[in-house]
Amino acid sequence: MKKITQKVFMLAVLLCMSVLPMLAGNAPAEQAKKVLNGIVIGSDGDTPLTGVVIYSKENPKEITTTDANGEYKFSVSPSTQTVVFEMMGYDTKELKVADTYLFTLVTMIVQANALEESVVVGFGTQKKESLTSAISNISAEDIVSTRQTDVVASLQGKVPGLLIRQQSGMPGDYDSKMSMRGYGEPMVVIDGVVRTASRRDTNWGGFSDSGTALLAQMNPDDIESISVLKDASASIYGIGSENGVILVTTKKGTAGRPTVNYSANLAFGVPTAMPEQVDIVTYMNIRNEMLVNSRKPIQYSDDFIAHYENGDPGYVDTDWYKAVMNKFQFDHTHNVSLRGGSEQTNYFISGQFTDNTSLLKADNLKANRYSLRANVTTNISDQVSATLSTSFNTMDQMTMNFNQNLNFFYYVALADRTLAPTVYNNPDHYTYLATSEGRNPVALMQPENGYSRNQSNAFNNNLDVKWTPDFLKGLTVQVSGAYDVNSRNSSSLTRAFAQYDYWTDVQMVNNADANGYEESWNKSQRLYGRVQANYNGTFGDHRVGATLAAEATKNIMNSLGGSRQFGDFFTHDILNQGDSSTASNSGTRSMSATAGYIGRVNYDYKGKYLVEVMARYDGTYVYAPGYRWGLFPSYSLGWRASEEPFIKDNMPWLDNLKFRWSDGKTGQRQGQPYQYLLGYTSGSSWVFDDGGQILSYGNTSVAETLLSWADVRMMNFGVDWEINRGIFGGSIDIFKRAISGTAATSTNTVPDFYGLSLPQQNLNKSENVGIDLVLTHRHNIGEFNYRVNATVTYARSRTTYREADKTAQYTSAQNYWSNYTTGRWNGARDYSRYEWAGGQFTGWEDINASPVLYDIGNSMNNMLPGMYKLEDRNGNGLIDGQDVYYRWGEGNAPLQFGLMLSGNYKSFDFSANFAGASLVSKSVSLSGAMGFGFFSAYYKNYLDRWTPVEAGADPFDPQTEWKSGFWPAVAVETSAYDGSSNSTYRVNQPYNAVDGTYLRLKSLEVGYTLPRNLTQKIGIRSARVFLSGTNLLTFCNKLLKPYDPERNENAWLGAGGYPLMRTYSLGVNLSF
Repeated sequence: MKKITQKVFMLAVLLCMSVLPMLAGNAPAEQAKKVLNGIVIGSDGDTPLTGVVIYSKENPKEITTTDANGEYKFSVSPSTQTVVFEMMGYDTKELKVADTYLFTLVTMIVQANALEESVVVGFGTQKKESLTSAISNISAEDIVSTRQTDVVASLQGKVPGLLIRQQSGMPGDYDSKMSMRGYGEPMVVIDGVVRTASRRDTNWGGFSDSGTALLAQMNPDDIESISVLKDASASIYGIGSENGVILVTTKKGTAGRPTVNYSANLAFGVPTAMPEQVDIVTYMNIRNEMLVNSRKPIQYSDDFIAHYENGDPGYVDTDWYKAVMNKFQFDHTHNVSLRGGSEQTNYFISGQFTDNTSLLKADNLKANRYSLRANVTTNISDQVSATLSTSFNTMDQMTMNFNQNLNFFYYVALADRTLAPTVYNNPDHYTYLATSEGRNPVALMQPENGYSRNQSNAFNNNLDVKWTPDFLKGLTVQVSGAYDVNSRNSSSLTRAFAQYDYWTDVQMVNNADANGYEESWNKSQRLYGRVQANYNGTFGDHRVGATLAAEATKNIMNSLGGSRQFGDFFTHDILNQGDSSTASNSGTRSMSATAGYIGRVNYDYKGKYLVEVMARYDGTYVYAPGYRWGLFPSYSLGWRASEEPFIKDNMPWLDNLKFRWSDGKTGQRQGQPYQYLLGYTSGSSWVFDDGGQILSYGNTSVAETLLSWADVRMMNFGVDWEINRGIFGGSIDIFKRAISGTAATSTNTVPDFYGLSLPQQNLNKSENVGIDLVLTHRHNIGEFNYRVNATVTYARSRTTYREADKTAQYTSAQNYWSNYTTGRWNGARDYSRYEWAGGQFTGWEDINASPVLYDIGNSMNNMLPGMYKLEDRNGNGLIDGQDVYYRWGEGNAPLQFGLMLSGNYKSFDFSANFAGASLVSKSVSLSGAMGFGFFSAYYKNYLDRWTPVEAGADPFDPQTEWKSGFWPAVAVETSAYDGSSNSTYRVNQPYNAVDGTYLRLKSLEVGYTLPRNLTQKIGIRSARVFLSGTNLLTFCNKLLKPYDPERNENAWLGAGGYPLMRTYSLGVNLSF
């Protein structure tokens, strides 16, 4: 520990020493012969680059290259002023000799859109210049340069076609929603194998396996690259690939001396959105005002309010949000890796530890995650090599139990702010809160009063053996196998605890939850095997590539669960300690298997005319014999117009212009296994002659002997371009996915005596359409290198045929418009609202003179000044459901965009990532937790309201004068979900469903790399320190300030779930 402390202290001193010369200015250039030395690394900050050409700009004959460790030693003449660093695939870099004189760490930036770059595709790699499909590639640099809470969040705004929305900031949940082009969640393939991980739903508490969860939980420092297959190219992975595929390639060992890398990140987080409450006296006065405006007696007397004005003992103003939340949450992550090897054998080993604490004031609520990844590659002979990879991830997450966790902030918003969490003069007794449904939020957080614990483990293993025979150049045969085991143990304790009257300390009732304990165990195993052969050959101007493969997968899943109640006597959180009469248990076991055969041929002529043909033959046991196998072909074409002589000769500035078209099919699995067989279920009891009752068994539906795959066709037209080596580049893709044969029940009828329901068949149809756009720019101004990347995705979906529409009946034109869905864009009519006709009601004279009725059942008696004048769309003199306009709903927005900026100057670097969305609405529920009228809070953003000029004046007196404001006169609600009892709160008012467009600075990072001649003195090869932040700025409608426009809060009125976090981080990257 003492040595580590000394190194850290020396590193801090060196940081100061490295910055001081920059403040003082550059020293005069030395006139004698100069010897330059240093090291050249890649833009990931870790990997040394071998073979970088270094030469003098003034004297080109003075030249050298970096060695196997990326190091160089270079003597230059006195006339040399500039040294040039060049390497294929990287931007050329020039440094002044004065800057490189002592010892320099040179960082080479990968060329944006480098056409020679290899891109990982299904079962192989291809040069970017020869791609004919819609495939995006993300480098390790782009993943780690703008770090987020998880890898999925780090991709937001960076990949066209990926629609991502963060749902929660709760430690360990990883609940980001990801959809590929609006299709749904894509398949995730890690090192050639389809993999998933367990994830807890933030709101509902259930668990599910998904590839997104696995990707989110990965260590970003382990990732070499990510490829995103968005069109028919994804169909090479068969079952489950209809929503696209994300290919993740992890880092492997490299030849060279061992390199140890260590990184640490310390982060502090606060909620992205939290409204500010008014003081207690203002709240009580406004609460009385709401009651008077609702023709109800006031709640707080003048004498009672006076106690708070005077600060009398016991009369507290409890901000329940502050009572349950810390000022910030603290997280820290540590990564260490070892990478190296020889030409014979190389290796990579990494480990990560992450500790995420909770924003809530409970030490046990947190999540810890450990991960270990290792691989070794060895050349068994000149022709045979083998790679063994293994990874182990474990996570331990503690939260409140299901009900408490789901509704926690709902109870917080309901809590009476005139009462403290504990009894007056007795901090050991919790206060009974009638307004919070008998649940004290501070008490709910305590571990002795309940918890949920989720422990998950994932163990993944790969073995790849590759043979490269001498008899046919370009042929590679590979045999791969994988074995994965995922397990999860979940336990949940619910405790009943006593609550007391705040003033008298008399025990009232226990909280509304009974003593109980439940536990579940789940285990899934996946066995996978693949044999494949790849061939790549060049014959003059012709290049040919081919892939043949066969694969099989088997999944085994087991689960057990049990629960018991404890009554009034609780002992320990052990199942058999509970009341056996309340015992409940369940268990499942299942197995599934799939198989597939793959063939693909690539051809290009002179790098100009590109063709790819592919087919996959898939099988599954789910369907009846004769329907189990499906053949799914696809093809793609490309034309690199920039390689044509008439373009190369006349437009030399056009580096790349390529047109692409792809079209192909895959199968979407649907239905349940063995539904093609007749089954029997228990029915009613029958009485026979002897009077005895016999339980009957029978089948109630026809076997699904005709149901099979849904047919998924994916089409894509794209254009790629690049001008002047990256000055301006980009790509545009127009896509369509058509699904036919989705399972549905026929509307044909059968006689009642038949006694059976009809089976599902391949009947329904749907489609997705949209556009992806990427614009890029890279340049350097002197020693300042920068890169700009902008992305836009617009995707929509609709049903094109629905069997149920054939017999649907509609009572009116409005009913038809509201309920008929075929041919209409999904989500475009999820919200309905009235349009503002202009102006607000200025008083009772204005209300009574209105030609349009608003409050029909009460003869306008519940109207109040300040209410918005609405458009009577159908002109019937009533504001009713036929006057609404439809808007986009609240979900994963169909229009999303991003902007990524990065650059470096000398030893400084920066990166920033913006992400946003549009065509989405947010429900600003005035009766919700972030509104007023029902919950026990009032926020400052609602102070600008219509209110009588004279406090206490009768709001229903036509002579009362009103002070105008943005919000109508306030009133109370009858329930949290009441949207109609008072016209102020109608959910379809203009201020309820507001435009949810937003732009957010998702991440910002600024780093500084210390000079190597200083760090090497303490044995550190390179050192970089950085400051970063996430969710730092948000631009959106002002009505959304109390909310977070990215979260989907509609279902819980702004009171559900854990908030997203704005984080501020300090980190360091060290290489030894």
